[in-house]
Amino acid sequence: LQYHCYNCNHHSDLTSFFRDHGKRFGSGDDSINVIEYIKEKKVQVQEISTLQHNVYNKAVELAIDVSDFKRHFKAEHISTGDFAWFYLRGRLLHNRADEFLYSAQRKKLWILNKTPDGKILSCQSRQMGKNARTKYLTYDLAKLYEEMGREFPLEGDDLIAVNKISTLFGIMQVDMMRPVTVFEGPLDAKFMFNSIALATAGRSTTELDEVPTIRYMFDNDETGKKKMLEKLRKGKAVFMWSKFLKDTKLNIYNDDIKDLNDLIKKCFELKSDAHKKIGEYFTSSHLDALYL
Repeated sequence: LQYHCYNCNHHSDLTSFFRDHGKRFGSGDDSINVIEYIKEKKVQVQEISTLQHNVYNKAVELAIDVSDFKRHFKAEHISTGDFAWFYLRGRLLHNRADEFLYSAQRKKLWILNKTPDGKILSCQSRQMGKNARTKYLTYDLAKLYEEMGREFPLEGDDLIAVNKISTLFGIMQVDMMRPVTVFEGPLDAKFMFNSIALATAGRSTTELDEVPTIRYMFDNDETGKKKMLEKLRKGKAVFMWSKFLKDTKLNIYNDDIKDLNDLIKKCFELKSDAHKKIGEYFTSSHLDALYL
C-alpha cells in the first residue's frame, strides 16, 4: 500500500496518494472500506521470495566493509576531476561515482556490488590504460576474502551458493515483483532501473529463468544474440536489437552500438530519445527470433 514516483522521488502511502490527487471515497460501504479490505486480504510477498533466504542472509553477513576494502586495495572514492572521473564521464556515469572506487597506484577502477546496508558483496575491476591486458576481472565473495588474506568460513554447497549470488550485480536491490532486466555487464545495468548484471554472458542463469518477471538484454553481438535466442526458445522475454535499431533509425550505427551503454551514449550524442522506447522491444514470442 505504498507508491513511489521514479521521476520526482516522491514516496507515500495509498491514503495520501488519493488525498494528494483530490480523490475522496464516497459514503457507501463498498467504497469507504476499500483500504481496510485491501489490508485484510492482501498477500504478503517478499522481494527475495525466489532466492534461498539462508544463502541470501549468509552473503549479507559475510559482505566486506567498504573501509576494509579501501584499506587493502589502496582504493579511494572518486571525486570530480579525478582521472577515473573523466573515464566515468565518458561513459555518462560520472553522476554515479559513489558506486565505484579507484586505486591510483594500480590504475584500477572498481565496480562495486553492494548489499542493502552498503557493504561490498563482490566487485569487478577494470584495468585502466591502453596497455591493459585484461580489461575486466570479476571477484566473487570468496575471491575477495582470498585476496585480503582472510579465511572464508563456508565450503561445499554453501560456498558455491554464496559465490553465485554474490556475482549477480544488483541482486539485493531489485524488486522481483516488477520486470527485472538482466545484462551481461554491470555498467549497462546502471542505466536501467530494477536490473541485474551477470558480469559475463557465459554464466549459468538457470535459477533466474524460473522467475517470471526476468527478461534479458544481452549485448548486441553474436554471443549476446545467441544467448538471447536460447532464452527465447525457453519462453523468456528478450530484447530485439535489430528491430529496435531499425525502427529508431539507429541501425546505421550498429557497429558502434554493442550494448546499452553504447546506445545511451549514441542517443546523448545525437540528442535522440530512442532509448525511452526500449521497453517496447522485449518479446517472448518464438516468431520474433529474426528480430534479435
